[in-house]
Formats: sequence, C-alpha cells, structure tokens
Amino acid sequence: MLEVVEDVDFDRPEAWAMKYFGSISMLTPLAPARPRPPGTVELALEVSQVPHLSTAERTVGFNGLKEEDLNRLPVLVRPRVTVALPRRLAIEVGYVPPVRVDGVEPNLFSLALERALYAGERWSVAGRVHGQLGEVEGDLTCSKEDASFPPGSPDNAFGCEAPSRDVSTLDHVGLHLGAGYELPAARGSTLLFGVGVVRHDLEFQVDALTFGLHDRTLLRADGTTYALNAGISIPASERTLLAFEVLWSALDVVRPPRTAAENDDLLHLRAILRYRVR
Repeated sequence: MLEVVEDVDFDRPEAWAMKYFGSISMLTPLAPARPRPPGTVELALEVSQVPHLSTAERTVGFNGLKEEDLNRLPVLVRPRVTVALPRRLAIEVGYVPPVRVDGVEPNLFSLALERALYAGERWSVAGRVHGQLGEVEGDLTCSKEDASFPPGSPDNAFGCEAPSRDVSTLDHVGLHLGAGYELPAARGSTLLFGVGVVRHDLEFQVDALTFGLHDRTLLRADGTTYALNAGISIPASERTLLAFEVLWSALDVVRPPRTAAENDDLLHLRAILRYRVR
C-alpha cells in the first residue's frame, strides 16, 4: 500500500480542480439585501450550473499529467432554509444530500449568518459570514470506464484495476458583502451585486488500485480566492421569489510545461426559487 501525505501549492492543477468545485458550492445570498421581519421562514431550492471542463482543464492528476473524469454533474441542486432573527440578522442553512449520480456522491453542508447593514428607498446592503463542510466521493482517479480496459493498455495507461473510491474534502469559510437596487416601476424586482473572499481548506484522498498497488495518497492544499456576483431577483407572487445570478471566481493555476501562473477562472450561472412560509 502507498500512503503518502503531500501538501501541494494552491496553484497546482490538483488544487485548482478542488478550489474550482469548492467555489461552485459557495453559499451566496441570491436574495435582496433588505432585512426580513424576525420570525420569517423561507424555503428555497437552488440550482447551480457546473460548467463542462475541457480536456486541458481535466488534466490535473500527477501535477497536470493525467486526465481525470471530472465532467459528471451538469448541475448542483441544493435545498436551503432561511430564518430571520432580531437585530436584522438571518441564518441560512444549505445542504447537498448524498445522492449518487453517475458514480459521484456529494455531501455538503453550508451555513451563513447575514446582517442587513443598510436599507434605503432603493438601495440596500448586507454582509454575511458563510462556511461549508463536506466532501464529494466518487471514482475520479480511476473511473469505471478506465477500469473496464486492461491495465497498461492505451485506454488505461495508468493501470486502473477497479473503480476508485476517492474523497475530495471541500471545506471553506468566507465573507460576502452584497448590495441590492430595487428597480423603479418593476414590481419589486431588484438588481443584485456582491463581492466575496473565501479561505479554502482542501483535501483529496486517493483510494485506487493500480497495477496491483493500493494507492492511498492524500493531497492537501489551502489558500484564498476572491469572487464577484451579479444578478436579479423577481417576485413571482406575494410569497415567492425567483432569482438568477452569474458568479465569477478568480482561480490561478500553473499547468506544466508552463512555470508561471495563468488565470483559469470559474464563471457559472445560478438560480433559486424561494417561498416564504411565514
């Protein structure tokens, strides 16, 4: 058995892949920044796009030498619950349950504490602290398809003998400052803007059988990313709100044979449907 712990630079290809998917699951507000009356309870369902990665972007294994099967989930679906507290505070919980899709099983718990900082006639501003604990499990380094070919063959050059059971831990904590501008004569529709900073604590536990060797290499990386978001919220009824958002996160990576970092940023779409229970 191979058991190695390796701390990798935050801009190595393996770390780039982890912070890429960690940024997709960031818990942005997707709601106007105005305070809610204490006791308000909202149920929501969020759908986030998971962009399709090119062959070059998927080539992250062994410091950018091995292509990994990362295009598994086209969307990430997350239920949310928000409860308004006194003093213009609100707490929000999000959870991606462990439902296996195409060999990948996420299990991500997110929590945010938000406070409305300003509420004028049109403009509003809110700040939030948010965090995530959880992991994604799947056959990422040795896919089921890879293992269906003979070890060492052109379609299985890295010798996968069975689908791997890898685990990627995507923990992070962040700060977000959001603003809203209610459009005149638009029945409550509000433009949304935000900026955030996130500190990632990432791990990738390999669990693969290759050429008769049980590989249990653990990769660890940590660092900071920055993000911008913009969107619009549209009241669908007295209790229902629909919101859309574009999120951009700055992600650097050094892809061999290059020795200098380049930008390979995240840009993706999000939508949420909120329903006020009380």
